[in-house]
Amino acid sequence: MDSASRDRQQLEIERLTARKDGAYDERMHLVAALSRLFPSGIRDTTTPGWTPAWKGCVYIDLPTGQISYHYHTRHQSLFEGLPTYEKEWDGHDKEAVHARLAAMWKGSGAE
Repeated sequence: MDSASRDRQQLEIERLTARKDGAYDERMHLVAALSRLFPSGIRDTTTPGWTPAWKGCVYIDLPTGQISYHYHTRHQSLFEGLPTYEKEWDGHDKEAVHARLAAMWKGSGAE
């Protein structure tokens, strides 16, 4: 691969990385808003295979059940002031999180 091709490839990687990071930034702002509307807390977690920059986790107790989101250290300020989350993780996965979120508006006329 020549130098110009490598440069184009690097620019594309940087563009895609910025796009992915932007999506995470938007998501974490929404999660931060939810964490202020419902009982919530934060806790450091250690997840095998994850980088230490993603060890922060916010837990939110919705009326429909517990949900949680890991966040990058660059989003830590969004969760400042939240207490340490003391409850155990209930074993939910992302499908359960999505179902619990959907249950918040189902039947409310907001569908």
